[in-house]
Amino acid sequence: MSNRPDLPSSALGDVLAVALDRAVGSSLESLIVLRKSVKSYTAHQKSRGVELDHVMQALGTVLMETEDDRSRDSMIDVVRDPELARQLRAWCSADYAGAPAHRS
Repeated sequence: MSNRPDLPSSALGDVLAVALDRAVGSSLESLIVLRKSVKSYTAHQKSRGVELDHVMQALGTVLMETEDDRSRDSMIDVVRDPELARQLRAWCSADYAGAPAHRS
């Protein structure tokens, strides 16, 4: 997974991995941490002037990379989580709308 600072993998990769692992009893907590991370990442990217479409694309990319990594680690076929992908997009869109705009 890429660790370029402008990609969410550096900020969200670990919390996405935890959310994808969703053990009983820790699922809600991992999703709360993921929610906070998405909010922080989205606000940071908006403050840098990054357009919403690019932020959402980056989130989708890191989710797929994380899913691929989890699949490789467990030696099973890639299992996509469309509900988590939908939730990430919804959070991102809501957070982008509520975040302060880029200042010159």
